[in-house]
Amino acid sequence: MKWLSNYEKELDLAFSEAESILSRLPAPFSKQGVDYLDKFHALKEHRSKNYICYLLPFWLQSLTGIHQETCRRIAVANLFKMMYFHLIDACMDDPDTDAAQQLTLAEFIHIEFIKTYQECLKDHAAFWVYYKKYVSEWAAAVSTEKVADFYYENPVRMGHKAAPVKLSVASSMILGGREQEIGMFESAVDTALVTLQLLDDWEDWEKDLEQGSYNSLVSVVQAQLNLPSGTRPSPEEVRNGIMVHDALSELSALANRNHESLEAIRTLAPDLYHFHYDLVKNLNDGAQDVINNRRMLLNGGLGYWLAKNI
Repeated sequence: MKWLSNYEKELDLAFSEAESILSRLPAPFSKQGVDYLDKFHALKEHRSKNYICYLLPFWLQSLTGIHQETCRRIAVANLFKMMYFHLIDACMDDPDTDAAQQLTLAEFIHIEFIKTYQECLKDHAAFWVYYKKYVSEWAAAVSTEKVADFYYENPVRMGHKAAPVKLSVASSMILGGREQEIGMFESAVDTALVTLQLLDDWEDWEKDLEQGSYNSLVSVVQAQLNLPSGTRPSPEEVRNGIMVHDALSELSALANRNHESLEAIRTLAPDLYHFHYDLVKNLNDGAQDVINNRRMLLNGGLGYWLAKNI
């Protein structure tokens, strides 16, 4: 994965810089902030990885021509942005969250996020127009996901739950004097975010079903069963939809169409293109595994056991 390995040194520096800034927050929020950052560390095992969030400025650097240090500063700002929106989302999604602590920490992190971007783009007021646009997309997505069916109505809105990721596009393109290309790369990042959400929905469908959160895989099964709006399938019906009716293959088909649409940026941002290729491959492999397992089961239990154990 060269889209990651080529930037590991810079990522280590970015996480170290973010940690240094958070360590200077008032107690007890300094420790809380550093500990929360560690949950997302790109170079440590067993951490939640949000690669596109902090790698995007580096992926665009060959096109924008901005300095490496500037890329790293944008990555640091995006780390703070990621943490901020994760904390806000947790407060909205989990009634057991200690909202007072979470929101206070989120506000301190938000201050650092704004401060870092102001330092990078102090002479570029246009950036804040894009900032408002992406936050508005995020707000519309998170406030309507339980009453809309994004997968069938407008799949791009699935990616808008992470719309602030596109701040890397706006900041990098503005600083590189390529503002006219922001629209093309906004669209490319939206596409990647949709595919990321498809993968997340495959991984998290049981939790989302239990919590009542929107999930595209659950939506596909709901459509397969012709269930009325507001009636969700049972866990067993979703498993049956995956194993028997190829619900996962429908998600992988959308991911493949998404990848075809990224051909236009393949030579302009090859790391973004290859990152998306790996996402699509994961979905395709998962869908094919389901098909292969079903075929082995149809061929008899002994054949399935031998395939899995020898």
